Amino acid sequence: MKITGVVSEYNPFHKGHEYQLKAAREKTACDGVVVVMSGNYVQRGEPAIIDKYRRAEAAVHGGADLVIELPMPFSFQNAEMFANAAVKELKKIPVSALSFGCESEDVELLKSIASVQLNPKFGIDIKKEMDKGLSYPSALTNVVVSVLGTNTHDVIGSPNNVLAIEYIKSTIRHNLNCDFAPVKRIGKGHNDITVSGRYDSATAIRKSILSGSSEHMNSLTEKSNDAVNSFYSEFKGFNNLNNYLDIIYYKILELGIDGLNNIYEVSEGLNNKIYENVFKHDNVDDFIMSLKSKRYTYSKLRRMLLNILLDVKKDDIKSFMLTNVDSYIKILAFNNTGRDIIRYAKSNGTYVINRYSDYNKIKIEAEKSPLFKLTNKSTNIYYLPFKDRKTNAEYIKNASYLNIITPR
Repeated sequence: MKITGVVSEYNPFHKGHEYQLKAAREKTACDGVVVVMSGNYVQRGEPAIIDKYRRAEAAVHGGADLVIELPMPFSFQNAEMFANAAVKELKKIPVSALSFGCESEDVELLKSIASVQLNPKFGIDIKKEMDKGLSYPSALTNVVVSVLGTNTHDVIGSPNNVLAIEYIKSTIRHNLNCDFAPVKRIGKGHNDITVSGRYDSATAIRKSILSGSSEHMNSLTEKSNDAVNSFYSEFKGFNNLNNYLDIIYYKILELGIDGLNNIYEVSEGLNNKIYENVFKHDNVDDFIMSLKSKRYTYSKLRRMLLNILLDVKKDDIKSFMLTNVDSYIKILAFNNTGRDIIRYAKSNGTYVINRYSDYNKIKIEAEKSPLFKLTNKSTNIYYLPFKDRKTNAEYIKNASYLNIITPR
């Protein structure tokens, strides 16, 4: 089969995502589209506004054939780790093309930037720039521009281009031989917070949803609107990092200054600053701004708070990166074509998890699996802010089969 892979958060799924999936299918003339999607926590460092299964179902209605879960804890780490984990999942199918949304469709330029970053000398050059007090993104831009010229400055500074470059790097690392099909972003900018009803940013859509407005409704697909409404009907609210501020404060106090040093992304010195700012702010944004500096960006600090909340330690990251989880994929939603892709993946030696009982079939004791335990604990925490909360959903919820045919 000729299969195209897409990496996503879909927080929530909107018309821009639908456009990208259609364009990816057209550009690659594929037999099917597989999406690897963040679960209940997303790369920008927060819980998804609605749960992973509803978002996955909306994606299948919107053009995906199969949605698989990007494993914890990589779904909410930095761009390099996020992309690396996503490409590892797509290699299990395997895909023959990788499509991504970006501001630049110049594949050769994106490849050139990726090559600079893969050069052994790159790490040394980055360290020199960061020793000047620059943040990692600024140091990265300086190094790439010094090698390839000023025409790369705007390219390297775009969030979607950054991820695109990381995807390309990861395909090289994992020896995934595939074509690249960039889809130029249309509509509003990545962080634009205004809603016009057509190709609005996910940031603007989340802001509208959380404020109780209905402005976002024309920005979402019909099934995504249904998913948002269904989540609210069940839980009487939506999720965001502010829901956990008091729990984060508790975790900081429980860990203490020394314990914070063991959390992934927390460095020496920052642990003291985090501890000193407990209870001084009544929202996450103000708390983050009290910690922000040239070296510690807003996004990095959000992910760090999520690591504190979910107790993700530096040693855990090392362990998960070394753990061999290459044998299976976790299915969230699929259609008829997705069923064919699942058969294709199985024929290539990949096991498939549709439900909890499938772990036993492939001789994995889920309760002893660090990946399953972290996912289950994090899912329980995801529902914690709601009165009608769920527990142990990872044991109960099965992948969603949607009896639909994606238009070709």
